[in-house]
Amino acid sequence: MPLTLRSQLMPEAASGPDTGLRIRLREPAGIEAARGTLEIHPGLSPLAPDDYVEYWTAPGTPRSSREGPVHLLEHDDVLFASWTGPDHGLREQTEQAYQSLLAACRTRGYEHLARIWNFFGDIHGEEDGLERYQAFCVGRAAALEALQVPLASMPAATAIGGDRRQLVIYLIATRTPAKPLENPRQVSAYHYPARYSPKSPTFARATQLDTADGPLILLSGTASIVGHESRHPDDVVAQARETLANLQALHNTAGRKLPRPSWLRVYLRRPEDRPRVAAVLAEHYNAAHPGPIVQWVRGDICRRELLLEIEGVHA
Repeated sequence: MPLTLRSQLMPEAASGPDTGLRIRLREPAGIEAARGTLEIHPGLSPLAPDDYVEYWTAPGTPRSSREGPVHLLEHDDVLFASWTGPDHGLREQTEQAYQSLLAACRTRGYEHLARIWNFFGDIHGEEDGLERYQAFCVGRAAALEALQVPLASMPAATAIGGDRRQLVIYLIATRTPAKPLENPRQVSAYHYPARYSPKSPTFARATQLDTADGPLILLSGTASIVGHESRHPDDVVAQARETLANLQALHNTAGRKLPRPSWLRVYLRRPEDRPRVAAVLAEHYNAAHPGPIVQWVRGDICRRELLLEIEGVHA
């Protein structure tokens, strides 16, 4: 029987669901767990005047629990889980966080990762002879390998750098497998050449869940990469168009009859690029009525030459 999972991006002033996972982009980073809700503050700031809350909901009365630094919100078919802590020793912290998160999910019978988000500071800084994004990739890969998560079952994912040294990870896990989607325009991230990192990034380009409301497509953070190489350094307009071409390829892979994205989040390295990127999005989605809700966020992308990254949901 299909699960029920809904995703909404709503203005802060609107009255959202009373239970479920909430993502508020604000500083400082942290987690607020109350009865029936799990609220995450990734430690990033939206670009004014955007002030949205991201909601993920499922039916029934959820059960809240905690195992050390892991906070959990359990529904019948869906589990929301989060971990936060200092990101000094990022490789080790990431490995420990992933092991703790997945162990807690598996203990409760949610063995399948559908979507995971990762935020930490100083993404291009150096740590133990590695760029910190590379250290994160090594720690993540070590945990997933130790837990024997196959490459063909990787979740959709985002990894974005912020201005504060804090590691925030949160995820959606299910009892039944999500369907990973890959992009024919791109090499699968877990097959990247070693020049990018001693351990390749371990995620799918998107995942699809069959829900009672129809297919739910969870888009990974997507950038201007074709094959495995970055395209259009220092040209934010061309990068935006290439990124949208990648998102369109994922849409076509999932099924052309699926609706356009219901919401998108755009991470910008340089906030001043917003008007030019917004114009590209408006041009691309001009046939959609209404177009997707778009939230704009200041964040650092995994490669220095990349100026933006886009994630979102088809629902």
